[in-house]
Amino acid sequence: MLLGAVHLLKSLQQSDGYAFPGTIRIIFQPAEEGGAGAKRMREEGVLEVHPPPSFAFGMHVWPTLPSGKIGFRSGPMLGAADMFTLIIEGVGGHAAFPHLVKDPIVASAAIITSVQTLVSRGTNPLESGVVSIADVHGGDGAHNVIPHKVELRGTIRALSDDGLLRLHEGLLRVASGVAEAHGCKLASSSFAKDPYPVTMNDDKLYPFAAKVAGLVAEGGEHAAVDPTMGAEDFAFLAQGVPSAFFFLGQGGEGGGADSVGRAGGVTDCGKCGDRVPTNLGLHHPAFNLDEDVLSRGVELFVNLALRSLKLES
Repeated sequence: MLLGAVHLLKSLQQSDGYAFPGTIRIIFQPAEEGGAGAKRMREEGVLEVHPPPSFAFGMHVWPTLPSGKIGFRSGPMLGAADMFTLIIEGVGGHAAFPHLVKDPIVASAAIITSVQTLVSRGTNPLESGVVSIADVHGGDGAHNVIPHKVELRGTIRALSDDGLLRLHEGLLRVASGVAEAHGCKLASSSFAKDPYPVTMNDDKLYPFAAKVAGLVAEGGEHAAVDPTMGAEDFAFLAQGVPSAFFFLGQGGEGGGADSVGRAGGVTDCGKCGDRVPTNLGLHHPAFNLDEDVLSRGVELFVNLALRSLKLES
């Protein structure tokens, strides 16, 4: 979509001789998924290159919105996020003699359930938070050996940077205490080098960005959306320049999936003859892009670029 916008913008310059009343800078996203590429670019001066930018815009396809809709809101759009790895150590041994071991699997199971109270009992009910254990590894495949350690990997999310810090501190406190209660220990813990901050849509930029989204969106207005605990390294750019980030709906006519995961939006799968859903969630193993929305994304980028130049002038 960004390449398509570049093609149209350059065509305006070259074919129609249109002189932009300012500078449009195109920034791609290296290492967006966990690598904090936008932070690296900021450290290398992407926001200091002359002329310095006045605004920044970005978008992400969104399968829970119907195709053609554009989701937008003022304030927090996506959550702050961190990733963690915890190593729980005990004393391994034969599974037939559990009284002679300190079982890190039992300790880890208790930790997995206990850390959920960081949200249900440790977070203000009017705020939000997520603690998800996404990977558990212990043992080497034997049915009768209790391992000496278990590795837990997961993510914490919040809609404020302070909230993320509280979850960080609470995770270590609960994991250490529960492990000790089971005769084990939290042997090590590590977090992401660069936790992602909240992606904030600038309040003052909201009226302009919402109007442009409405011009491009199906139905003539943007879709008001709630914040989500997904995270974006675009947040690092938004910390340094007034910004707006959008959700480009790609979920077919209805958007979203029903309670058992069946989805309504579909695209044809060429030679295979299948009808493939386009509204399965992000990171779902069967995620499928609705390519028909790409042109709308191009249109949104072009309109934001050209109209924001007029906003500046």
